[in-house]
Amino acid sequence: MVGTRLNYVIVGGPKRRYSRPHYLKEPGVLSTLTQEPQSQLLNHEADLTHYFDRFEKKEEMIRVGLESEFLGVCHKDGFALPYHGETGVHAVLKRLVSEFHYEALMEGPNIIGLRRGNLYISLEPGGQIELSAPPVCSIFEIEAQLQTFLYELRQASSELPDVKWLAFGIQPFSTLEQVSWVPKERYAIMAAYMEKHGPLSHHMMKLTATNQINLDYLSEADAMEKLRVALGITSIVSAMFAHSCFSEGSPNGWMSKRLEIWNQTDPDRSGLLPAFTQPGKTFRDYMDYVLDIPMLFIVRRKKWIAVSGLTFRQYIKKGFQNEKATLGDFELHLSTAFPEVRLKQYIEIRGADGQEPALIPSVAAFWKGILYDQEALVRAWELVAFANENERLRLHAEVPKKGLKAKLGDKPILPIAAELVQIACASLAKQIRCRESRNECLFVDRIRQKIINNGKSPAETLLEAWRGKLGQKRENLIQYLRI
Repeated sequence: MVGTRLNYVIVGGPKRRYSRPHYLKEPGVLSTLTQEPQSQLLNHEADLTHYFDRFEKKEEMIRVGLESEFLGVCHKDGFALPYHGETGVHAVLKRLVSEFHYEALMEGPNIIGLRRGNLYISLEPGGQIELSAPPVCSIFEIEAQLQTFLYELRQASSELPDVKWLAFGIQPFSTLEQVSWVPKERYAIMAAYMEKHGPLSHHMMKLTATNQINLDYLSEADAMEKLRVALGITSIVSAMFAHSCFSEGSPNGWMSKRLEIWNQTDPDRSGLLPAFTQPGKTFRDYMDYVLDIPMLFIVRRKKWIAVSGLTFRQYIKKGFQNEKATLGDFELHLSTAFPEVRLKQYIEIRGADGQEPALIPSVAAFWKGILYDQEALVRAWELVAFANENERLRLHAEVPKKGLKAKLGDKPILPIAAELVQIACASLAKQIRCRESRNECLFVDRIRQKIINNGKSPAETLLEAWRGKLGQKRENLIQYLRI
């Protein structure tokens, strides 16, 4: 992860109009692919031996990155926005291009993403719009990035009166069949494959939204320790931020329906990876995990080619349709591994439902507090070290239904969550970087005030509001969830 500051920030400022939108003709991919690594052949597995080592960072260069997804709906009925149409997702993207100087990334006639400098806006398969912000040094910068994007998204949608954007973990009213696919070659191949590998795979692709946090590592030992701790506590964090309790027009019986959907998605490439909570794991262990995941596709001459029946390990040995494995193929394949915490050029933590905007920086602050301080890492692990792999898996299966009422082994997780929040806050108070004198603990305090002190996840708070002040009215729920 390269630390690059956002150089375009407007928070509550006026519209900016540009007379000449710039459309880029690129392959339909927002990934780490570039032409140079695409051409670097992989003749043996040994060619990947030092892959993860290349992304180690010095202490002064570590950063935090945010990927945040939002759900577009029609204001009148709450159903998901279509991709096409006068008030569809494509229309919103066009307005972002014309008003805020984004470059459009095209696949055929369709805009499938936006770019401005190192900031990307991408689309998930069901039209969820995702902010992929460049990594920054402080949570205050993350908050500024988020506020800027939400301002732009509101402004771009303001003259499309039936368009609203929600901060939630799942489409609240649309069924799977009512959500259209984004017209990307990548998603067409994924949809065909995933349908056969997990009963709720399409629900994951089309209906869900999350907030992902990206963090750097200093060395192999540091990376594997962060991976270990993050996997050890991520189920508890998912319970804290459970926020997908309402779907298809009514309460769905879950605290985090999004996590339950992921629990029924392709087990070859998703899940908790409890084996990596054991000590002594290495980059090679994670590489073995990735190499044995079945492949989905490669890209050649700007065309997506479905690959079936091969793991990446087999692909290196055999090739596919006269194509040989390249570094670009590997990096694309790496992006199709979806465990709750994954290792890429950084550590990506994926377990939080979509949150209200005020809590999104808090998710990042929590993980920064836990993982960017050695004392905090040790203390966090000590809270969950007693559990065995089966107990971790059992908790992960219980959290979608029980939320903060779940147990790790025989221990309730709410007290553990409260201690983790305290550890993160104390850690952030020591992490004074970037010439930033303000204490980032204020973002973690929002978790304490909104969740821990009440003993209720955002899902429980929403359900109480639905039965109370929202009067079980669709329009009130849309207003409650809108950005």
